[in-house]
Amino acid sequence: MKTKLFLLTIMLSVSFWSCSSIITKTEFYRPIINDLQNGNYLAASKKLEAAELDGNYADKDRLLFYLDKGIINHYAERYKESNAAFEKAEFLIDSLYTKSISKGAASLLLNDNALAYSGDVYENLYVNIFKALNYIHLNKFDDAYVEVHRISDKLKELNTYYEEDVSNLNSSKDNKIKIDPKDLDFYNDAFADYISHLIYRAAGEEDNSRISLEHAKQAWTNYADVYNYPMPRAIDSAANVNSTLLNVIAFTGKAPEKIPIGARITTFDGFFTISDPTLYHIQPIPFPGIKNGWNFKFEFPAMKEEGTNISQIKVYIDSVYAGNLQLLENIANVATKTFESKKNIIFFKTALRAIAKGISAGQFGKTIKKNTNSTELGNVLAFVLNAAVDATEHADLRTWRTIPGYSFVGEFPISKGRHIVEILFLDNRGNILQKDKFSNYLINKKLNVLESFYLD
Repeated sequence: MKTKLFLLTIMLSVSFWSCSSIITKTEFYRPIINDLQNGNYLAASKKLEAAELDGNYADKDRLLFYLDKGIINHYAERYKESNAAFEKAEFLIDSLYTKSISKGAASLLLNDNALAYSGDVYENLYVNIFKALNYIHLNKFDDAYVEVHRISDKLKELNTYYEEDVSNLNSSKDNKIKIDPKDLDFYNDAFADYISHLIYRAAGEEDNSRISLEHAKQAWTNYADVYNYPMPRAIDSAANVNSTLLNVIAFTGKAPEKIPIGARITTFDGFFTISDPTLYHIQPIPFPGIKNGWNFKFEFPAMKEEGTNISQIKVYIDSVYAGNLQLLENIANVATKTFESKKNIIFFKTALRAIAKGISAGQFGKTIKKNTNSTELGNVLAFVLNAAVDATEHADLRTWRTIPGYSFVGEFPISKGRHIVEILFLDNRGNILQKDKFSNYLINKKLNVLESFYLD
């Protein structure tokens, strides 16, 4: 009996430890990110393809591959290839959301790392924003317009999706607590509205241009937690439809990341409490049938802003200072804001899974002790099993790591013809960290969008 119990415990432990290997893989990103930070976009693209061939993107991480491929091709000015990848990413997001709803609560007790990654709200939105920018560079303004206007529809759809997800979880036989849906509370993105304004203005549609600009301005009123910095002049005092302008968009910094937040569950008769350093939920939670005395570990993800080395961005036109770019969107703020609805679901799903697994392991541990003549051996085997269960609780930290952290904008009056445009990225001491020079930039139409990147 001792031998059988020992072997069974070891087998279970190995199985658990194997499951614990289903954690977010990030090491292979380092050389890719390094190339991006050094402006070696073609080299980054080659490393991305090599990483895919080496199996670093599992089938469940396919969406991340297309997101990374789309944005890196955008940096490299390969706009058709970028949109081709983004199209696949968008298709995957839609299909995975649909599958998730159809499966309902069936995935309640599965670790999120084991499931196909369906993306976060902000990732879904920026797919359309970068597709719109691609189309602008390809002079397909009607297609760009379609992309930015899909965003408001998506935000409404995603709010409904999360409500349905919560409803499915609440109806699960495995769920003994009620999860309250958390409203998305983010329905207009300033960046998308700004692009819409540019497209309408270039088409001479003054009223629509003005409406898009007003929507962008409303973001500072409606979402002060996201747009917690001064409104850029490009929105606050934009030029009229008859002006010839150079619109500069600069992207800086690193993508927001997900970090693991460790917490513990303590059970009492009929309820449990959560000790969480973020104080995400501190009220006792009713749980019919649960007994006093259990203690379980679990982990859930939270968004973290990575920051940037850039303090200011100066623009020179024909060697004459034209002005500074100003912050339009802090992508980490948008990511954090829109992640809250999903985080609420992840938090409670993870807690429920920890309780179910912990109680099952605890009961098996008692059986081990009961059927083992040696108390010492029984304690060792039970400890190994409990440690193995704890080791399977890793937060799902998958996220779009190659997207920038911030977008800055500025618009400058300019004459038609060819110009020298210089964009200087400076740190907080005034040191020039990067200088992008466009020596023969042609201004020949009403909409002239120039992009620049410093991804550090």
